[in-house]
Amino acid sequence: MTLFDRVFGGNDAVYGLTEGAIDGAIAQYGEDKAVSFPNTAYSLPCYYAVTGTKVTTLKELKETPASVDVVTAQDIQERNVKSVPEALQQLPGVYMSQVAQGGIQIRGFESDNILILLDGMPMNTTYNNNMEWEMLPVENIERIEVVKGAGSSLYGGRAVGAVVNIITKDQTMAKGESKINAVLDYGSNNTWKKAVYANMQVDEKLSVGLGYENRKSDGFKGYYYTGNAKKGTANIKPDNIPPQLSTGKYLLGGRGEKQWENENISAHIKYDFDEDKSLKYNYIHTESEYSYKNPFSTITVNGKPIFGEKVDIGNGLILSPSISSYLGYDGKKESDLHVLNYVDEANKFSANFGYLDMKKNGYSNASGAKNINWNGEGTDSYYPGKTYNFDFQKVWEDIGKHNILVGGSYKQESFDQDRIYLNNWRDHGSVNTNWGNNGLYEKHGGKAKNIALFIQDEYQISDPLTMYLGVRWDHFEKTDGYSIYYDKKTGAVTRSLNYDSATYDEISPKISLNYQADEDTNYYVSYGHSFNPPPLYQVYRDGGGDMGGVIANPDLDPETSNTFEIGMKKQLSERTNIGLSLYQVKTDDKILYTTHYKPGTNKAEYKQYENYGTEKRRGIEFEANHQFDDNWSAYFNYAWQSGKVEQSKVAGTNLKDVNSNDYGIPKHLMHAGFNYKQDKWNALLDCQYVSARQAPDDVTGEYGAEDPYFIVNTAINYQLSDSTSVQFAINNIFDREFYSSEATSGRTYSVGVRYNF
Repeated sequence: MTLFDRVFGGNDAVYGLTEGAIDGAIAQYGEDKAVSFPNTAYSLPCYYAVTGTKVTTLKELKETPASVDVVTAQDIQERNVKSVPEALQQLPGVYMSQVAQGGIQIRGFESDNILILLDGMPMNTTYNNNMEWEMLPVENIERIEVVKGAGSSLYGGRAVGAVVNIITKDQTMAKGESKINAVLDYGSNNTWKKAVYANMQVDEKLSVGLGYENRKSDGFKGYYYTGNAKKGTANIKPDNIPPQLSTGKYLLGGRGEKQWENENISAHIKYDFDEDKSLKYNYIHTESEYSYKNPFSTITVNGKPIFGEKVDIGNGLILSPSISSYLGYDGKKESDLHVLNYVDEANKFSANFGYLDMKKNGYSNASGAKNINWNGEGTDSYYPGKTYNFDFQKVWEDIGKHNILVGGSYKQESFDQDRIYLNNWRDHGSVNTNWGNNGLYEKHGGKAKNIALFIQDEYQISDPLTMYLGVRWDHFEKTDGYSIYYDKKTGAVTRSLNYDSATYDEISPKISLNYQADEDTNYYVSYGHSFNPPPLYQVYRDGGGDMGGVIANPDLDPETSNTFEIGMKKQLSERTNIGLSLYQVKTDDKILYTTHYKPGTNKAEYKQYENYGTEKRRGIEFEANHQFDDNWSAYFNYAWQSGKVEQSKVAGTNLKDVNSNDYGIPKHLMHAGFNYKQDKWNALLDCQYVSARQAPDDVTGEYGAEDPYFIVNTAINYQLSDSTSVQFAINNIFDREFYSSEATSGRTYSVGVRYNF
């Protein structure tokens, strides 16, 4: 048994969350004892892979100069997690939207400013830089590492707010041994999670694995339909006037429950050439879809709901809702992911090749709906994309007082948007080939290429002081942008646009200092420059039409950010540790959706994404973990964060002088909880508080508001046998009702069983 196994074996929760076990090991074995597997320098691959910081000893683990959080497979299992955002929501500075299939913010940054990696492969989509979380099967995750702050010096674009590195499971077994893990879970809203994974060690060198995961739900009513009253007359008198919001809009009904289903098929093959060299191939196929069912109306006549009819609400005002607006969208996604990893630990070299093929990613909607059960014509809008990525890293250790990391990468991205006529808007395959160009009425597309080189030096200035200095050069090229429009009746090209190529270079430096004050305390300070390339749809997508249309902007520059951070990690006692970090981020060349008016009027001439404005973010994060005894432990973390937008007036546009808070960012985030373990029992209690995210004079408690909320979640696990465990969980125990722009679900429960054999 290695020291790594001794410290972390059997209790993954200790890993990354507490330092108690580490300090105990230091006392027993000494701080210079290796934490690596035999004859390797990669003891904790997460720190090395994400930060480029070599961690080889127990002492170095405590001194890592970054705000790093880890979610383990055990955490995912014990909390019965159903998505990656749900797995991350308990971490400091992380906010997860509570709406159906909600995403996350980290330090106020959305996923388009967070780099998401799966086994080293960038997963942000080419179309809009966002993350399609459905592509990630949660039961096959070994751990998730979150490194906050600027990461562009190692990873290039999008690593502005954080880097989220997801590592899939890689089980080591004896020759001929096989393992099967199965999960079956059921909960509120007819929500299911079904998963089975099989792994086999074919011989001493070759291992294989197959997996299947399905997650689906009937969903809940979250998205409502609102509309303004206008002057006019109507013959229909409703039973009562629909609810009116503080904005003046009326609540007209909604799309009904958002039902969804995600299906993942995965496989991997790993070949160990020797104890140092290995080659691993991962494959994940994903299909996901969502739709809305049971649309409802707040407008009734004689108790019967009315859809799409003009109604008289008095005072010369009428409501004129559209049937199509009650129907919503029907989304469909399909992707293939291929990742090939080569590692030579003896020579400190690694290389990765990845290919992400987003075959489908889009939605359909109804056109000219004549009734609420409309299955007639509609349109489909798909924006598939492809990403090719290759990168390598090489490390030279102990060159005097230096450890040098050198690497490079090449990435190519593309998107092609197809807009299609459908005979049945619910059936994505029902293309109306009699209209347009075999069903097509628009096509858009473009490419981006990126080549980069980077270097990082870990310099041991003195025994207590270490400096990390890195820099990266990126060269970008935007090319092959186009837009094509077809006549509905003849299919002839009515408009064809080809956009100029553009290039730009970006230098991303980063410097960090780590000071080990004593064996229990270390401090760090860092500065990093990061950037976010504009998404391809902002660069090359034309909105159609001359008046009020969107014009592509191939000259759009990346947003650039400078991040300053200071922090502390301290072991208060054998059972208690704390961490504190303060940060500030300034983002220049903020991309804004800008309306240009006709000269001398306030009528739109065209719209375009352009580089205007500055945003400043700052925050404080604090976390504490305490082990009361062998059974009880507790955690607490709190984040205060603020965002401020600065923008100058631009003549002839909708841009005005602005110097105000970004109310999309929660000012206060708090997570606290207890964990109890004894024999076959494990129980978790988690509390979350999120402050309001709007101006002080905005109302709360109604649709469209961003309410503050406090919710309590719990999960109980019982080990029936060595191979079988059962689970019971409740989210939002006290059934707190609140809005996160949309309505949220209220109390939900789940029960499940896990079987390993």
